Amino acid sequence: MDYLNRRGRSSNYRTVDCDDGDESEDYDDALTATGYGLFQYILIIVGGFANASDAIEILCVSILMPAAECDLHMTSEEKGWLSSMVFVGMMVGGYIWGSLGDIYGRRLILMVALLVNGLAGLTSSFVQSYESFLGLRFIAGLGVGGSIPLVWAYISEFQPSHRRGGALSVIAAFWMIGNILVAVFALVTIPYDIGFVSPSFSYNSWRIFLTICALPALIISILMIWMPESPMFLLLKGRQEEALAILKKVYARNTKKSPHTYPVCFKVKSINTTGLKVQVDNGKNCWDSFISVFLSTWRQTNGLFSRSLIRITIIFIIINFAIQFGYYGLWLWFPELFNRLEQYYSDHPNDKVSVCYLQEYHGNKTVTSHCDTGESPVDPQALYNTLITSIAPLPTNLWTIFYMDRLGRKFFLVFSMVVSGLAAFTIYFVKTSLDNLIVSCVFGAVSTIGFNAMDCLGTELFPTHLRSTALAVTLLAARIGAILGTVTFGYLVDIHCAIPMFLVASFLIGGGLCGLVLPNTTRMALT
Repeated sequence: MDYLNRRGRSSNYRTVDCDDGDESEDYDDALTATGYGLFQYILIIVGGFANASDAIEILCVSILMPAAECDLHMTSEEKGWLSSMVFVGMMVGGYIWGSLGDIYGRRLILMVALLVNGLAGLTSSFVQSYESFLGLRFIAGLGVGGSIPLVWAYISEFQPSHRRGGALSVIAAFWMIGNILVAVFALVTIPYDIGFVSPSFSYNSWRIFLTICALPALIISILMIWMPESPMFLLLKGRQEEALAILKKVYARNTKKSPHTYPVCFKVKSINTTGLKVQVDNGKNCWDSFISVFLSTWRQTNGLFSRSLIRITIIFIIINFAIQFGYYGLWLWFPELFNRLEQYYSDHPNDKVSVCYLQEYHGNKTVTSHCDTGESPVDPQALYNTLITSIAPLPTNLWTIFYMDRLGRKFFLVFSMVVSGLAAFTIYFVKTSLDNLIVSCVFGAVSTIGFNAMDCLGTELFPTHLRSTALAVTLLAARIGAILGTVTFGYLVDIHCAIPMFLVASFLIGGGLCGLVLPNTTRMALT
């Protein structure tokens, strides 16, 4: 009872024998009673690297495109489709995996999604044709699409309301760590003549880079074996004894006390399970099981468009579409643009041109391809620029970690999208390599804030029995935005470069203004 008295909240708990049928006040109180310590720190590291592995898988293709251009015989349009293919997989996989996470549990489905991501990424490093590579990037996207919503649902359900914003901001900061890692992996592999090449099979530097990029997802999927299921999910399923056993273990890990001294006993009281009736018959055949999962997924989705949630769901879908059209429409093309710019300035050191001028310099029909001349397709300085832009979000990530629970999610969301939209608009006008790098760093750093805020809002706006599904459905719109952004950029970058730049800026600013009408969820308990 000392812990409860120090917190001044003893009236919120009933320290009774679990067999007397009594109940605690709510899940947030029960979670707070476990303390906050080693368990959460381990959980955040594992969840953070799961998030980082997704970032690595998404960004690695955009980094390797200049190096793989000759081997896979790609045009700018095909590069755009290659960049977008992971998002096509995420669009399909996120919806299915997210709903399965609400039905079968966060931990198991997250582990499987990470495994799919890692194995597909690893296999893609060995294929030799553009079509096969494209297909495997789709499968990798299926895994990434599942792990992203499940990471947030899983981690958030172990966080008390007064610590959730900071904890989820730390998880979000691992996206930056993933960006840094993938840039470092590229620097130590792609520029060098390593691996081997034969007339029928090639395993050269950019393929080795892909192999390394697949390892984080595989490692984290294995580590998830030793992580517990979400107690909140177990309570929702009526598995109260399992939920209580996990909370007792968390309490023992954090406080170094006996689990028997855990001061809370509860049955389901504060978690609303209305409308969620999912039963799985293991005796069914495969087709019946598929139909059952499909119908359960459909029911989950319908819940998001109920009278109480439809407004929030639609607004959140619009914002997700806008932020990912804007961010990925430009961010995934930075390595390509940096590479073009550095190659141009190596030949014209005294010139000052905007990035869009390079459509005339590097367009498919105006220059001799380096694939024919034998020149190196990758300028190392371009990779260093990619690394710098990956590190740039560090200060803003730290800002969100310490102030997300003070300034609020809406402030960071609106501020980020409006300012990053202005930065994207500015890129069209800068005319030196240094200025372009600075504006790109500002764009990346400020955009990160918006994603961190969205990650918090996505877990807090929707109730527990719909949380994974809500994240999957809203991210479905986000994937469509990312696909359209990257493909649009690919088709227009060599024709009308100004158009995709201005589209990116418009979507970001417009989406940010939509954030003003979302409700405030800061420091509110999960429902």
